Amino acid sequence: MGAAAGVVAGIVVALAPLAGLDEQGRVALGILVWAVVWWVCSVLPEYVTALLMAVALVVVGGIESEVVFSAFAGSAWWTLLAAFALGVALRESGLLARIAHCVVRLFPPRLGAQVMALMAAGTLIGPFVPSMSAKAAMLAPLAGQIGDRLGYRSQSKGMTGLFLAVLVGVRNVGPAVISASVIGFALVGLYPADIQQRFTMLDWFCAALPWFVTVSVLSYGSLVVLYGRGAKTAACGEVTARASARSRGPLSRDEKRMAVIVCATFALWAAEPVHGVSAALVGVVGLCACAACGLIGREQFRSAITWDTLVFTGVVLGLSEVFRAVGIDTWLVGVVGPALQGLAGSPLLFVLGVAVVTTLSRFVIVSELAYINVFMAFAVPMVLGLGINPWVVGFAAYATVNPWFTLYQNPVYLAARFSVDATLTRHADCALFCGAYTLACLVGLAVSVPYWEALGLYWLA
Repeated sequence: MGAAAGVVAGIVVALAPLAGLDEQGRVALGILVWAVVWWVCSVLPEYVTALLMAVALVVVGGIESEVVFSAFAGSAWWTLLAAFALGVALRESGLLARIAHCVVRLFPPRLGAQVMALMAAGTLIGPFVPSMSAKAAMLAPLAGQIGDRLGYRSQSKGMTGLFLAVLVGVRNVGPAVISASVIGFALVGLYPADIQQRFTMLDWFCAALPWFVTVSVLSYGSLVVLYGRGAKTAACGEVTARASARSRGPLSRDEKRMAVIVCATFALWAAEPVHGVSAALVGVVGLCACAACGLIGREQFRSAITWDTLVFTGVVLGLSEVFRAVGIDTWLVGVVGPALQGLAGSPLLFVLGVAVVTTLSRFVIVSELAYINVFMAFAVPMVLGLGINPWVVGFAAYATVNPWFTLYQNPVYLAARFSVDATLTRHADCALFCGAYTLACLVGLAVSVPYWEALGLYWLA
């Protein structure tokens, strides 16, 4: 049933008279709709549907294979590969388990306390590592380890809450601190020169503070309410965790080596704006160091890394180039532009309109960075003409650019999910929380608007 529904939906979209989109663009959009239906209905394994979609884009859509498979030559895919390998080495060396023990000992063995610990971990390391995917892939296994030590089963409410705490911690700090993601640096470059000079690192954080605090509090409360009820910590899990933590002796040789590699990798990721070496190259060097030290062997490299996931992710990441090539990205922005201009008279409605448009557009424009670039290229001249500060528009888009309602939408979510072999949680549960998180982001923006107006940040002087 799902297989036929996907094909029919794809054909309907491909034949629909969409003004401003040529035949090739409609066909490409139809192929995406077909693939999404198949992913939702689990007609085939995710990576198989992704590969079939890629073939269809080349054969039926007439798009060059170099464009469709472009992500496999890009830095994002190699960053994910390196992060997955480092996660395997962390687990195999025993260092990840030791960190989990320490977290369990420092915080009470309750879901609320452990959620707070993981959110804090993502927030604290956030400003020092510009790759959200790398941070999510490195911290998600830690959530799994903590859940195991506390007696939570995979896909249980407690384990899901811990996993999502990692995602929230990594995600929340992104819009608040420029250096926490490459999107922050990209946005700075997209603003006019006078706006760039006005927003230093500290000024940006102060302007984003109401959103950051509101979303952090609301998302923490949502996690506790949605996943805390019935997520009782097993008594044996608590006793085992504390006893194991006391019994682990000094760091082993492998743990010491892994600690040095991880610290060096994180330090180089953090200093990327200074040395200019991409996160992908730094991660690959870290992977090689793990292999040279015997922390990940040939068999582990073959079997422990989820290659099907990397294939799926590579095809999905390439969709941003596909949509750019056939004009779907600019068509979508052009469709929603008039509606945004109609809301310009009300600061609250305008900011929420940007957020809603961003959330909906991300079902089609897969790359966050691609969306930000396309949208801001259109939005900056528009808001300048309306007398609105472009920073406000950029921040509203950034604050809502990371939904994970579907698997293909969010590379950061994919990195976290598949760094634990996609077995830790059910996607349906995570998608449910995405609705609550998106609502929290909208509330955070609503709280921020009067704050921006009071500080003179909304309207241009």
